[in-house]
Amino acid sequence: MACDANIIPVVLGGNGEVLDVGMADRFFTEAQRRALAIRDGSHCHFPSCQVPERRCVAHHMTAWDDFGPTDLANGVLLCKTHHTFVHHRGWQVRMGAHGHPEYIPPEWVDPHQRMCRT
Repeated sequence: MACDANIIPVVLGGNGEVLDVGMADRFFTEAQRRALAIRDGSHCHFPSCQVPERRCVAHHMTAWDDFGPTDLANGVLLCKTHHTFVHHRGWQVRMGAHGHPEYIPPEWVDPHQRMCRT
């Protein structure tokens, strides 16, 4: 019976905002977007981009379809252009050891695929 209960642990912020919903929800909450904006600098997190966070999407670094959770450790704010870079132009984004997203360019940009950080 408990296997089918669909109980999902939730992490709340200081004012009770939902910050981590695991796999229960695909879309980031407004509270999560605000937390990403604070962490990522209130603009697109891609190196050298200054598009304001209000014009960005919250991107799952590990796709939700691939069981990536909807949480701060798996989210990053990207503008439309850089979201397209990640989905269709071969760029990769992952969470670095220092707790901030890192970018790996495709081979056609950098044959050595050196890590880029903001």
